[in-house]
Amino acid sequence: MSEAPKPRVLVVEDEDAIAHGLVLNLGRKGYETEVAADGHEALERAEKRDFDLILLDIRLPDLDGFEVCQRLRQRSDLTPILILTARGQPDDVVYGLKLGADDYMVKPFDLAELLARVEGMLRRRAWAHDGGPPAAPERTSTPERLEVGECWVDFKAWRAKTRKGIVELSKKEMAVMQVFARRPNQVIRRRELLAEVWELPDHPNDRVVDNVILSLRRAFEETSWRPRHIQTVRGAGYRFVP
Repeated sequence: MSEAPKPRVLVVEDEDAIAHGLVLNLGRKGYETEVAADGHEALERAEKRDFDLILLDIRLPDLDGFEVCQRLRQRSDLTPILILTARGQPDDVVYGLKLGADDYMVKPFDLAELLARVEGMLRRRAWAHDGGPPAAPERTSTPERLEVGECWVDFKAWRAKTRKGIVELSKKEMAVMQVFARRPNQVIRRRELLAEVWELPDHPNDRVVDNVILSLRRAFEETSWRPRHIQTVRGAGYRFVP
């Protein structure tokens, strides 16, 4: 049986140190990589070869990443694009996504998170070629409303009554509460929340989960350091008690 071809990644980055680091770490993950140091070279390489993913820096000499992204989409190149931006301005991110980019990260980025994002995008691309992801176990439907003591979360209206009044929770906060609503009184591991909410089941740093949990405790618990509803199960994860 022949081995499956390695995923091909095009790294479009004009800073040698960053490009070298990306190539080294992507290679360790088993990906085949090529580097383009400017926008024109990126377009030429993408025209000559099929890539499974493009890591595209925004700040490039001559032809910036926005223009590269736009031209690729105009010629019907649908290769997934992860843009890398040092600007971190919401307008830049929105503009890149509107031009056809699939995801973004802001420099300086966490390498482990970048590799997890790359893995997730490549996995979804493989699913698209194979007709979809493997069948998942049936998921319990989310109720329209969740009671949290004297507070509540309305998933249909996207609003919540917290100890500070009626507010709109963030997208991640709402998603975590939806998981809790589907599985009350059960132990939910951090890895499960990473998989369901962040789509990063293999991310080595689960601190992002703890940060959202802390924010939810401040919103719903009388004392966040002694929670009644969003409890920590030492060495395992969390349990939601209505």
